[in-house]
Amino acid sequence: MPLTYHLGQGEGTKEPASAAKVHLKMFSNWDTKTLYDVIARIPGSTEPDEWVIRGNHHDAWVNGADDPISGMSAELEEARSLGELVKQGWKPRRTIIYCAWDGEEPGLLGSTEWVETHVEELKKHAVMYLNSDSTGRGYLFLEGSHGLEHFINGVAAEVTDPEKGGSVLERTRKVEIARSHGGDKAELRNRPDVRIGALGDGSDYVSFLDFAGVPALDLGFGGEDRGSQYHSIYDDFWWYTHFADTEFVYGRALAQVGGTAVMRMADAELLPYNFSNTADTVATYVDEVKKLLKTEQEEIAEKNKEIDEGVFEASNDPKNPVAIPKKEDAPPFLNFAPIENGSAALTASAKLYEQAVKAVESNGGAGLDAAGIDEINRLLMQTERAYFNPEGLPGRSYFKHQLYAPGAYTGYGVKTLPAVREPIEQHKWAIAEAQTGPVGKVLMDESMAIKAAAEKLKGLAGSGASAAGGR
Repeated sequence: MPLTYHLGQGEGTKEPASAAKVHLKMFSNWDTKTLYDVIARIPGSTEPDEWVIRGNHHDAWVNGADDPISGMSAELEEARSLGELVKQGWKPRRTIIYCAWDGEEPGLLGSTEWVETHVEELKKHAVMYLNSDSTGRGYLFLEGSHGLEHFINGVAAEVTDPEKGGSVLERTRKVEIARSHGGDKAELRNRPDVRIGALGDGSDYVSFLDFAGVPALDLGFGGEDRGSQYHSIYDDFWWYTHFADTEFVYGRALAQVGGTAVMRMADAELLPYNFSNTADTVATYVDEVKKLLKTEQEEIAEKNKEIDEGVFEASNDPKNPVAIPKKEDAPPFLNFAPIENGSAALTASAKLYEQAVKAVESNGGAGLDAAGIDEINRLLMQTERAYFNPEGLPGRSYFKHQLYAPGAYTGYGVKTLPAVREPIEQHKWAIAEAQTGPVGKVLMDESMAIKAAAEKLKGLAGSGASAAGGR
């Protein structure tokens, strides 16, 4: 952690120095061991060079009944079910890749090594990575790339909650309504799709999203299982069957959500990406960083004023004094125009693509031959990659995605528009100012990538409508 650690007698205590003495002996095993990723493929029938990837890790800290075997069991059930369909003659349109990662607990090692080994192939071929980890009992949590938000909402709407009835999506919506405040409740009731969370760190999706630019989802159930066994020797079968998904019904539900998502993505003619939700979400991120700067300006101005007024000095206890803060320079105004313009362009392109999709649907797909669909899908596959800055985030070149990244000091927690948000939080104003331009360019690049796909789709739909009219 970015702070100074102290061991020993506390300053100002009345205890003798001997009371603070300890004898600490630590042993770490630094042996090198081989890790094993298990990779299985179902070849695609018509688009074998487009990959739908599903993964979960199989290594654990100790016993690992919950983390990760509960999620791994669901994935294995998906794989078994798809295997049965293959035996009956089903062949997916795209190649499906099922993965069991090793070395997740020491640092996402198995998935990261695999992604780094195959990164150029992934950039050319991968259409989605779907991840799960541990799963329990309760409601479905959804996180991931917002271009997949509409898609996964559609999947979750058709899986029944095993304890409450109704869809797992509607249960999630109602749980979120109960937990929200003010205007958020109205949005949850009225917005067609439930918002999904952004991805930070903590499981095997990280390298796929942040290093290879593969749209990613992370799924699981929870909220009603009683924890406290996390990463301990108590994470065993007895604990899981007494306190977590005691009847394994939510493990089955996770397999249904994951398996359905894999099949739908693998068999869709046109990749089911949706950019309107992304544009809407990016607009909220831009508003957030602007408000963040205003908040920092107001708080620093107030603190400086209280220092001048002697507020901290007057309220300081002379018998237990604390350090009085130092004045800071007032934060400058930043040029947010590049990211505002990029967000507006993204919204416009998303609308164009949505109109093109509706035009295709209205004429029954006329004009969309196999070659045309292939070309549009190739364009769509590059849309997530367009969010990349090849130089990565300031001081963290590995993380290239400009919409999402794990925070530098938040562990698993996500930071959105991280190249701008984190410097503001850290009062590094010059870095924040320098990053609005590159992030704005990335948003412009994304808008152009979406626009190219929209124009191609609209052109094919138009030619199909003309042909239909001529007949």
